[in-house]
Amino acid sequence: MSSYKLHTFRTDGSIKSHPYKVKPTFEDMYKEIDCTMIERTTGYLPKYSNRKDGYTDLWMDEESKLKHPFIINKNITDAWYKWAKKTGHQIIPGDFIAGNVCVIQKVQDDAA
Repeated sequence: MSSYKLHTFRTDGSIKSHPYKVKPTFEDMYKEIDCTMIERTTGYLPKYSNRKDGYTDLWMDEESKLKHPFIINKNITDAWYKWAKKTGHQIIPGDFIAGNVCVIQKVQDDAA
């Protein structure tokens, strides 16, 4: 049987993970990233990816750069830059991802 984990990559470098029996929703993520509008991008995080290429969706506050003070999420920004380099996508030099970011990972239960 499959289940899910919602990983929250915090701006302080820590990662908070919660198990879910069903795929987490935007409502679940709103609480984790303290927002009301979610934006998606992609990052290279093989440990948290369900894809062979190591890419995964990153779910973040769409207005994170408008909040004061915003805090750069260094780990997620690095993962975003790695994805762009590997895929040939361009990022404006110096751009970054701010705030906490969620990643949804499908996992297999040991009992399955």
